[in-house]
Amino acid sequence: MLLKDKNILIVGGSGAIGTATARAFAREGARLFLGARHQDRLESVAKAIQAAGGSAEAFVVDALDAAATADQIAALAGRIGEFHVALNATSFLHDQGSFIDDLDLATFMEPVDTFLPALFNTTKAVVPHMGKSRQGVILTLTTPAGRTATAGHLGYSVTCAGVEAFTRVLAAELGPRNIRAVCLAPHAISDAPQAGSYTAQLFARKAEASGLSVGEWLAAGAQSTRLNRLPTLEDVAETAAFLVSDKARSITAAYVNLTAGMIPE
Repeated sequence: MLLKDKNILIVGGSGAIGTATARAFAREGARLFLGARHQDRLESVAKAIQAAGGSAEAFVVDALDAAATADQIAALAGRIGEFHVALNATSFLHDQGSFIDDLDLATFMEPVDTFLPALFNTTKAVVPHMGKSRQGVILTLTTPAGRTATAGHLGYSVTCAGVEAFTRVLAAELGPRNIRAVCLAPHAISDAPQAGSYTAQLFARKAEASGLSVGEWLAAGAQSTRLNRLPTLEDVAETAAFLVSDKARSITAAYVNLTAGMIPE
């Protein structure tokens, strides 16, 4: 098992990516601590993992509340000893599609003022409880929007680039403390909308603006990749499981391109 006896924190654990990664991590032997804002969905994810023979515990947390996040993570760490992996998988609905002529500052700042503070608060809270007996890993999530020039994505592209930069600097700061930091960047995840992701609304808006159904819009997106396909939740989860395992112990300050070749490197 890749992650046997690792204590893994996932904030945003009831979302599409959080759920998929939690299941993969549990299958590989991890002990999961799942936090999110909605208890019912969280409990459902935790119970499904437990029913499959895995270990999962749920707790309600708002990652935008710095003090509450720090208190809850510290309380968990005091009980279990330390965390070995932390993943912030929170997500927030925001604007994609407005050009600067129609964009006000508040709308531009929506993704900046949610994705980045949630990542910062979670990371700041968990770092003191990592890297003690075993190597720690901070896994962050972004998208290729931070590396592409897509009209109508000003706020979101800035946010994605910010997550990438945050991860690189974090790796420099935490490397001497035996903690890695890795940024995973999937392209549009084809099956995320069906799994309850907020991208269902985003994709629907984009498809409508293009005069397409969501299926047609995703198919067009797949044609922009070198593999003529988009990544799936399983792709994200399995890649994440490897990245936070000891087999990836020399990978840090890295941007992991999961775009099916949409961005060649």
